[in-house]
Amino acid sequence: MVEVEKKLMKFVPKEFLLDSHHWLILHGRYVCLARKPRCGSCRIEDLCEYKQKTSDD
Repeated sequence: MVEVEKKLMKFVPKEFLLDSHHWLILHGRYVCLARKPRCGSCRIEDLCEYKQKTSDD
């Protein structure tokens, strides 16, 4: 968990830190789904290591 947090801190501007965790939860709920991720709709796919394992929507 600490490793992931450190990586995220490099990308999230300070003014968004308070809200970023909510946005990530919503992103996981509606875009990065466990059974069928919607990689084609992902706005942060350039940061994702999973997209190579999936086909587009």
